[in-house]
Amino acid sequence: MPTKRSLPGVLGAVTLALASVLTAGPVQAAPAAVAPTSSPAPARTELLPPGAGVSCSPGNFCASVWDPTVNRFRVFYFYHCTRYHLSDWGDWGEAKNSQSGGAVATVYGSGGNVIRTFPADNSVYAVNWAPVYSIRNC
Repeated sequence: MPTKRSLPGVLGAVTLALASVLTAGPVQAAPAAVAPTSSPAPARTELLPPGAGVSCSPGNFCASVWDPTVNRFRVFYFYHCTRYHLSDWGDWGEAKNSQSGGAVATVYGSGGNVIRTFPADNSVYAVNWAPVYSIRNC
């Protein structure tokens, strides 16, 4: 047997439904993932699967950081002696200094303060890149 509904009851239900949708506010989209970058661009970059570890060709300071756009580690090969400014390096990774001649790589914070240095010893170091704003590879 069909249920009878009154017009005022239906209008009331529709009004309540619309009010709840309108007061909930707009739907917020999830922020899009952004790839880590440096300026100027490094000599080259490559993608590594998780657990692969950084290999660094001679003459480079290499830094790996998680790239959420591809779900892999992105390795930056910093070869030319300069200050590199980083964007969207918000996670842990590794650093390896395969330069020669005693070149020391230095990472800096937002105010230009030295956070850490890396000797040219071919060791692999775990690094929290979140507070790092720039790198000088020599």
